[in-house]
Amino acid sequence: MTKRAIVIWLAFVVFGVAAMGGQQTVVPPLPAAEEIATAPSFGPDQHVVAAHYFYWYKWPSEHFFDDPPACTDDGLRHHFRDHEQVSDESVAWHRRQMEDFKAAGIDVALCIYWGAPNQYDKPAIRFSVAGLPPLIEALDAMSKDGPAPKVGLFYDTSTLLAEHAFTDGRKENVDLRTDEGKDIFYRTIRDFFRFVPPRHWACIDGHPLVQLYGASFAAGNDQSTIDYVYEHFPRDFAGRKPFVVSGPSWSFKSDTRTGWGAAINGPILREGISQVGPGYDDSPVPGRLTPTRDRLGGGYYSASWLLALQRKPRIVIIETWDELHEGTGICESIEDGRLYIDLTRRYSDMLKAGKLPTGDDWAFAVRRLLDSPSSNHAGREFASRLEPSFEVRNGGTLDEQGVSICRDEADGPFDITEIDGTPCVRSHQSIGTGRHLYFAVADPYYYDHSADVTLKFTYLDEGTTPIVIHYDSARETGSLEDRYLTLEREIKRQNTREWKTVTVTLPQARFANRQNGGADFRFASEGDEVTIRDVSVSKLPAGYGR
Repeated sequence: MTKRAIVIWLAFVVFGVAAMGGQQTVVPPLPAAEEIATAPSFGPDQHVVAAHYFYWYKWPSEHFFDDPPACTDDGLRHHFRDHEQVSDESVAWHRRQMEDFKAAGIDVALCIYWGAPNQYDKPAIRFSVAGLPPLIEALDAMSKDGPAPKVGLFYDTSTLLAEHAFTDGRKENVDLRTDEGKDIFYRTIRDFFRFVPPRHWACIDGHPLVQLYGASFAAGNDQSTIDYVYEHFPRDFAGRKPFVVSGPSWSFKSDTRTGWGAAINGPILREGISQVGPGYDDSPVPGRLTPTRDRLGGGYYSASWLLALQRKPRIVIIETWDELHEGTGICESIEDGRLYIDLTRRYSDMLKAGKLPTGDDWAFAVRRLLDSPSSNHAGREFASRLEPSFEVRNGGTLDEQGVSICRDEADGPFDITEIDGTPCVRSHQSIGTGRHLYFAVADPYYYDHSADVTLKFTYLDEGTTPIVIHYDSARETGSLEDRYLTLEREIKRQNTREWKTVTVTLPQARFANRQNGGADFRFASEGDEVTIRDVSVSKLPAGYGR
């Protein structure tokens, strides 16, 4: 058996044992010098696009819900399609993400790594090592058909908190000026590049790429912190020195410098490197009061890219591929489809072709900015609900949990009443012959998208005039009908005087508050009154969270 085969076999055994559980994860051996010598690299004349890859998801228990075991409120601003297939341990899921990286023109997956050297099997952070073998397997399979994205390290330095770094109960965070602290810092970097084989390294001029998160989680750092890394890495990796990207919070000098926060604060434009993001909204996360940055239909992202392209950077980092709980992802989602994948391809192609933005490029971005009104984010607290709802309670109290009835509309008057002991809202005639009940959905839950929305409601089967649903759609004909698109399915009534519950799908719903009174949909009848007991809305596939 060759030396390289032994290394592969050992790694397989280590990963297999870890995947089966029951034994402590063991870090693979250092790669052989001949493997490192063949590691691919981006040359000085190549432009590189990288994106932060959060591979910490596993349906339904990891990074989906904020209220286990109930699983009724999730913590995500945007949602994966085929959510039940999402898992950091799934080769198929990693491959889908990497194929989309390639479709977007992204060269490097900067893996968000929480690999605390002393606690690889700690439940909250074990994804860091458990998720790498299936990612590597996916990349190996892709590589048989052509180039695949390369892998860089995004060192999430929150693992420098005492609770992650130490097992002896210490309360002080890691001090990176001490020998112990430097060793922990370096081993985190070193072990990542032991888990990831050299054939998949993202190298800049031959140097493996490392980006550091903020320094605030450490008790301190200085130039000796990074000098320790620069000294020890070549010893372990056949003379290779890492290419380290730091930020303003670090006190040492690294290879280059960017930062964090482009998704909310605007593009970070440095010499030779830029960082961009699509917007920010962490409203689904309980307890957060962070300001938001509206995506403006891709306008914010487009403008950020164009500002970066004007600087002619060698490297552009996208913040992020899929940090969905902060609303910074550009991956395919239920809410935005593949819009951001397509936009990223547009701009990554420009970067690699050396094209500067033209007037037409700016006009494209400005049109998106102007055509997509900013959300007012009313009702922020309902962002994480799986099914925002409206219900009339006993005594005539309206329980509006993210779905509210629009009041004081000339063509939508209603009474709060009770029929045969059941509390409800009931339309009454105002202008013309139509009866309408208008409803609005809290903006952080769903605002200005184009996706299928599920509407469920309970109505009184009284009279024989059908109930028709009009909703604010993403259809773009320029007519008023776009805002009042008629659902093809009518709710036929047979005057049974029974309460009936119906579930319908509203295709390509926009919900940008464009109906009367800022409503998103309405129930209409051209004769008999409309009587509703409760309403709920879901933007997620049937069965999500169940």
